[in-house]
Amino acid sequence: MKKSILAIVLIGLTTIALKSNANYVVDGPKTNLIDTAKKATIDPVCKMKVKPETAKTAVYNKVTYNFCSESCKQKFVAELAKYIKK
Repeated sequence: MKKSILAIVLIGLTTIALKSNANYVVDGPKTNLIDTAKKATIDPVCKMKVKPETAKTAVYNKVTYNFCSESCKQKFVAELAKYIKK
């Protein structure tokens, strides 16, 4: 009986000690998330607004570029240096 009471007290003290040392994140950094899948972008070739659901895409250096048409995409691929701003 004494051993079980001692075990319960030790478990309780251990639980309290662990909870008091826990680091709670209450107010984390506030970031505004933007859903880029729904945001219209600008075609780098003809400067036309492009809806993502209808866009032709090309990826260069891990950046996705959206185009209004296949011809704008082909112009971009043919002359990358002309359209990519560094």
